[in-house]
Amino acid sequence: MKYLIFDSSSIITLSMNNFLHILDQLNEEFQGEFCITPQVKNEVVNNPLTIKRFELEALNILSLVKTGVLEVKESKNLSKEIQKMKVSLNSLFMTNGQKLKLFHDGELSCIALANELVEQGHEVLLIIDERTTRMLIENKENLQKLLEEKLHTKVDLRKINLNFIKDLKVIRSAELSLVAYRQGFIELPTTKDQAIDAILYALKYKGCSISHVEIEEAKTLF
Repeated sequence: MKYLIFDSSSIITLSMNNFLHILDQLNEEFQGEFCITPQVKNEVVNNPLTIKRFELEALNILSLVKTGVLEVKESKNLSKEIQKMKVSLNSLFMTNGQKLKLFHDGELSCIALANELVEQGHEVLLIIDERTTRMLIENKENLQKLLEEKLHTKVDLRKINLNFIKDLKVIRSAELSLVAYRQGFIELPTTKDQAIDAILYALKYKGCSISHVEIEEAKTLF
């Protein structure tokens, strides 16, 4: 079985760019399941529904849940694993003797669910726009350097057992939107290069961590 697990960041980016419709269209072709955790649902639906500014976005996302485009996937060990990971990961980086609390329930729940599904032999792809969590999975040493640049101070990387961070595959809303564009699910009255430019910069300025260099490289791939 194949699973695409969406973090809050990717769903919010798609929603803010009016791209939620591509999830419905891509889901019809995907031989697997698009899913979110209950913790992510709290972040993108339950909590925003109580805030007038975000109510419409939350209802649009809820519609995807109710129609089954996004499945809310739970497991009996999920909450326990989130708490274990939160203790370890929020002790991973320190500056001036203080722990940097960088990770929250939503993104940790995605990692925990992905780990569980991988252990069961399933094929899993995480969709995460937020750079900190993505770099944690892909290269925590580079994340240490990034934090030092942002905080303008030395950041210590503690040697903690991180065996629960499996060899997970991560993409962003950017890659997902490019697939949708290639499939004709995003139609724009312009050239391919300008369309890709417009799509990726829109995503970038609404939360997707993608560089100018990556955007230029993307144009050469089509």
